[in-house]
Amino acid sequence: MRRRASALALAAALPLVLAGCGSSGGHGSADAATGGARLSVTGAYIPLPSMPDMAAGYFVLHNDGDRAATLTGVTSPDARSVSMHQSTASTMVDLPNVQVPAHGTVTFARDGRHLMLMGLHPAPKLGARIELNLRFEGAAPVTVQATVQPLTYQPGQ
Repeated sequence: MRRRASALALAAALPLVLAGCGSSGGHGSADAATGGARLSVTGAYIPLPSMPDMAAGYFVLHNDGDRAATLTGVTSPDARSVSMHQSTASTMVDLPNVQVPAHGTVTFARDGRHLMLMGLHPAPKLGARIELNLRFEGAAPVTVQATVQPLTYQPGQ
């Protein structure tokens, strides 16, 4: 009887433990769930840059949870710094954070929100994977592998 009670207690606690864990996706996707936000990243890619130490990064961020989350920053062990930007008609504007609404999607794409990876080392090569670590307020961090694609790459085609 004691063994069965312990097994039931463990089974009841397991979803709570797993909810706080981020997971790493090996093919440009990852997900994390905690506190009502259920985040996933798909389609992460980096166009092969023309400058060896600077590149842009793109992905789609999904929140299937009941609570909004805020993307507060991105880091990469392959870059000196990573910043979030929004392209406008004439310039780029720094984004200190990005709101991810409950049951919503935020897209980082050409001519819109994007990452700028500075000080890349080694220089990205076609097909290489670059690790991106997304940090959130209101959700666990998410680690994703962004694939270096040809400059002409268009997702979904």
